[in-house]
Amino acid sequence: MQLFSFLKKEFVKNVLTLITGSALSQVVIYGSILLLTRLFSTELFGVYMLFTSSVLVLKPIITLQLELAIILPKKDEEAINIFVMSIIAILILSILLLVTILIFKTPILSFFEIEKLSYLIYFIPFSTFLFGCITSLNYWNNRSKKFKNIANGTITKSTVMSASQIAIGYSSLNNLGLVPGMILGQISQLLFLFKNSSKSISKLKNKISFSKMLFLAKKYKDIPLFNTLINFLNTLSNEIPVLMITKYFGLSSAGIYGLAIKIGRAPSGIVQDSISQVFFNKATEVYNKEEKLYKTVKKTFKNLLRISFLIFIPLTIISYFLDIIFGEEWTYVGTYLRILIPWLFIMFLSSPISSLIVILNKQKVILFYDILLLTFRFLALYFGYHYYNDILISLIMFSAIGVLFNIFILFYFFKITKTENKNSTIYN
Repeated sequence: MQLFSFLKKEFVKNVLTLITGSALSQVVIYGSILLLTRLFSTELFGVYMLFTSSVLVLKPIITLQLELAIILPKKDEEAINIFVMSIIAILILSILLLVTILIFKTPILSFFEIEKLSYLIYFIPFSTFLFGCITSLNYWNNRSKKFKNIANGTITKSTVMSASQIAIGYSSLNNLGLVPGMILGQISQLLFLFKNSSKSISKLKNKISFSKMLFLAKKYKDIPLFNTLINFLNTLSNEIPVLMITKYFGLSSAGIYGLAIKIGRAPSGIVQDSISQVFFNKATEVYNKEEKLYKTVKKTFKNLLRISFLIFIPLTIISYFLDIIFGEEWTYVGTYLRILIPWLFIMFLSSPISSLIVILNKQKVILFYDILLLTFRFLALYFGYHYYNDILISLIMFSAIGVLFNIFILFYFFKITKTENKNSTIYN
């Protein structure tokens, strides 16, 4: 009876909706990987990881992180103007990115020694545009508490992407790799979300005005000013191993690392991303009501800690059998994964509650933190190559830096929510 009552709670129901969608999505993706690792070489996986890392790193710049502000206003007429403003920004900045790539294509490819990515580099702005629009639509549905749309959109993407990648793998177009399938998956997700969000958006179309957009751009100026840089630095520090491993150890090693991190993030990401979205919605609601956030943060952390053991203990055991699962070419995937698990574990506990940065307007503090984190991660990989020329030592130092910094940020989140004056509302 107590379990039934727990499951009926709105927060839990919303999390379970997103987890179900993410879980089904991951089952499709990781089921397909069993085939894809035998259809594509480690080098083509490296190209794919480099492409996806580039899109992830560029996404905060293209969106200016304006999607974060969609949830914050109390009034829907403000939210719709922020939504439209975010789409306009994504379109303009994606075009500017394409122009930049057209001008600087040769030095970019030469720096990373990735001439094999030449034919794909033009697709980066398009993929980033799709990703940005998908994110804005996800936040619009989050605001409306239509978490089922978000979940079903994720399933649609993974199904189309995996089916396309397998089809390409078996065809004469095998040398194109995994990127075209990813783009087809993004297109399908965007079309699904647009179809299911168009009604709620069109209801508010008469409330859209350029003057309101300017007013809201000024009101939420700290988000594009600080969160863009914060999220760019944070994403870059997470993706920097792919970029530096490609440069120092080659595309094949980047492909093996990419598969290891993909497997490591899969089970934790299902829960982590789902709780992140629902926590952001819930914490914003609590803060707008001028209530204390500490209790919500503490409860979320305890739940994450309990769940973490159910994820990371089995993951560690499975890591010893990955060469059998994926084939001989992927022998080192398990080794890489075991090195990364301590970092992934601590990140699993801290990442879902990081939306407090936006809610409590702590961008300036976190910006300094992210600059330090990126610097130390770069140094870890740099010294691992230049002093030891060993990818394992590079990854050990990278993982250790991640553990230390995530422990620090966890303590910081608890401290600011415990001492924050509940009357210091910034945005409303």
